[in-house]
Amino acid sequence: MVVVAFGVAIAAAVALIVAAVVLRSGDDGAESTPTPLVDFSGIPQNGTVLGASDATVTLIEYADLQCPACRAYAESYVPGIVEQYVRPGRIKLDFRGIAFIGPDSETALRYVLAAGFQNRLWDLQEAMYRNQGGENAGWVTEELVRDLAEDIDGLDADRMVADAETDVVTAMMAETAQQADAAGVQGTPSLALQVGTEQPVLLDSGLSFGELSQALDAALDS
Repeated sequence: MVVVAFGVAIAAAVALIVAAVVLRSGDDGAESTPTPLVDFSGIPQNGTVLGASDATVTLIEYADLQCPACRAYAESYVPGIVEQYVRPGRIKLDFRGIAFIGPDSETALRYVLAAGFQNRLWDLQEAMYRNQGGENAGWVTEELVRDLAEDIDGLDADRMVADAETDVVTAMMAETAQQADAAGVQGTPSLALQVGTEQPVLLDSGLSFGELSQALDAALDS
């Protein structure tokens, strides 16, 4: 399999998967999406991982929470992946957040990783994408995150805010950045497939949903 980042060029990725996102001009970001597009209820979460622990195929996502293409992927692809592959227990997802766009990226990632301590990372990252603002425009605030947390069952906002500034979160961010460098990630979103304990392999860029499904099916059959 060719080792190429799924989203080497953000602009190209947006052009390919922007169907569910209407982008505005300038640095204002996209229009907010008020209603969750993914139902995570009943699906196990363990830190950064969504899905059954015994699923042997893992779809890894390297993403920046400020990245418009990451939002497009989250809104256009993830709902189908969750319903077709994760909810039935066929695969699990692993969110590996990286912060390269700027300060808001790091702040958002800290909150999302902290939500993972309560096994609500996937709920919060989905909500963050739906409310994504312009790059480094100061949109990631404690007030916003607390508002989003109110709509997520089982997420203690006070604990999340406190955990976000811990050394544990800092170490997690550093580890994921090293993993991304080692994997050759050049842009976001970048997707990698891992079967069992084998080395994850980055997927080709520009995959359609159908092509991504074929890759998942092939991994499940291997």
